[in-house]
Amino acid sequence: MSKHDNLWTLSKNLIQNVLVKLRFKMLNLFLSETPGIIFILLITGVFSGFVAGLLGVGGGIIMVPFTAFIITKTQPEVLTAMHSAIATSLAVIIPTSFLSARTHMFLGNVDFFVVRKFAMYVIIGGFSGAIIARLLDNSSLKILFGFLCVFFGVIFLVRIIVIHNGLPNTFFRALIGVIVGLLSSLVGIGGGSLMVPALTAFGWTMHKAVGTAALMGLVIAIPGMTSFAVMGIDVPGRPAYSFGYIWLPGALCLTATSFFMAVVGAKTANKMKRDKLRKIFGVVLSIVGFRIAYSGLMAGGFGFNL
Repeated sequence: MSKHDNLWTLSKNLIQNVLVKLRFKMLNLFLSETPGIIFILLITGVFSGFVAGLLGVGGGIIMVPFTAFIITKTQPEVLTAMHSAIATSLAVIIPTSFLSARTHMFLGNVDFFVVRKFAMYVIIGGFSGAIIARLLDNSSLKILFGFLCVFFGVIFLVRIIVIHNGLPNTFFRALIGVIVGLLSSLVGIGGGSLMVPALTAFGWTMHKAVGTAALMGLVIAIPGMTSFAVMGIDVPGRPAYSFGYIWLPGALCLTATSFFMAVVGAKTANKMKRDKLRKIFGVVLSIVGFRIAYSGLMAGGFGFNL
């Protein structure tokens, strides 16, 4: 390699490092002002609400990492950033899932029979997931959330094969329901990432699966949010203006935009083929999951709040 090539490589690396540092400085400056924080939360709500309505995933996959990042950057003394982000996400999923499910219901895409058959089991899982999350520390939740994002990303990438036409027997319904409720509440998502492929594998059309999963997200989020709110009372190291683990300013800002964008996403879902979008979302989700899991490992790995 010539001297000119070496000089070019060094110059390019220097410029890249300066741009990265400048970007983070500008972001920190932006987040140091209340209007900047509100703006980022509102934009996050726009994307999470649209994705929730479009794919039936509840929006938590987007809300949790962004909310945790904002809490960490704006309140570095907080010890419960992931717990608060998960609880806040579940609080936002309640109105978002309600409106998304209502829109899907008018479009004829909600199967209430399926919801009744799974409801009790996902509620049990929802309570259990919140209790387990309370026992894990911040870095442990990051690792779990990251690896589950990778898992969900792979699910979005693969083609679901119908393995059985109709619902499985009571044992498998209970098993699926508890797992979906537990994992969804544990990491603050709506449950659609697991319920949509499950229902598709049992013969439901994609539109029916997404609409039904949207209502299921509401069933999961209520016990999950309630548990986080109760268990977080008097826990030290929470963000300012919290109710239990729920960060109220974040919940209000995220709900303000996600609530309405869920309707837009649901209506869009009924008009388009989503295979390509699901694959793009799957790739992005996998990359984000790896980064979050890695940051959790670097922050100390698994630990417990005993």
